[in-house]
Amino acid sequence: MQDTYYLENGQLLKSQTSAAQNAILRKYKKPLVEEGIPIKAIFPGRCFRNEATDACHENTFFQMEGMMVDKDISISNLIYFMKTMLSEVFQKDIKVRLRPGFFPFVEPGFELDISCLICGGEGCPSCKHSGWLELCPCGMIHPEVLRMGGIDPDEYTGFAFGLGLTRLVMMKYGIGDIRDLNSGSLKSMSQFTDDE
Repeated sequence: MQDTYYLENGQLLKSQTSAAQNAILRKYKKPLVEEGIPIKAIFPGRCFRNEATDACHENTFFQMEGMMVDKDISISNLIYFMKTMLSEVFQKDIKVRLRPGFFPFVEPGFELDISCLICGGEGCPSCKHSGWLELCPCGMIHPEVLRMGGIDPDEYTGFAFGLGLTRLVMMKYGIGDIRDLNSGSLKSMSQFTDDE
């Protein structure tokens, strides 16, 4: 799905954090099944994609994968979690929307967008003049992912998301161009002080 970077030894630079879901499911399936303790995990990682850069796309970025698995987890739980988390990060209510999207680890899959905080939803280069910024691919964990992790998808469900931390920082601090974060420019970064 992504145009990825391969090393000369044939190994691949990680293009997403979703592959770690399997290891988390396998490690914590016993407490889930035997003790009824939900699986709740957050795992960050640096990702690399060979894509054209622009104000909201960079070839190197940080992503935070999150997931929750238990009985009766639904899309409502996903929406509630994301709205609550984003409201806490931005210290205000954040307008979000879900659009259908394909991601192999989830079904159904969605693109979670937020109203652009750079332009207030009016349209700018950061949001491709749409007023919305794609922040987070997400959805219900695919039954096969649960099954491969040793968890019965007929008994348990879960949601997962891959939050772009770099885009989150853009919105939090009003940075209009994502490339500034990897530029190494002290002038770009000098706007932030220790008290923020």
